[in-house]
Amino acid sequence: MTPQDQTAAAPQASWFKRNWIWVVVLGGCLGSSMCCGVFGLLGVGASMLDEPVAARVDCGTPGPDGVDCDLERTAGTGALRSCWDLEITCANQGVMVGHACGKIPSGATGSKVNMPVAGFSNQAACDAPKNGVVMGLTVEPDL
Repeated sequence: MTPQDQTAAAPQASWFKRNWIWVVVLGGCLGSSMCCGVFGLLGVGASMLDEPVAARVDCGTPGPDGVDCDLERTAGTGALRSCWDLEITCANQGVMVGHACGKIPSGATGSKVNMPVAGFSNQAACDAPKNGVVMGLTVEPDL
């Protein structure tokens, strides 16, 4: 038998050495896309939290069940919570005061709130309700 010439085979390069360019290109594109996507979602979420909301309250005539008030959205689209006082001046100049809060769900234009008779102060000093004024209206996002 004659010995065959055995030359050492060159070691094969590692997978990373053969494909490093693809790792850099794809990793860079994927990484920047994910980064932009995450910051984009954060921006949308933050803008929803910063959206101003506003509302107005119009209350009707007092009746045996109390006073019905219409809570109407005037700005924004997110859910909101509003609170107010209703001061009712009576014919004999007595004043009754009631407090109420109401909510408008996201996307809705308004809601109704009943202020029950029992919720008004100083009822004994009032002979007949004459007119009412909404005071201290507050409106805030309902998170």
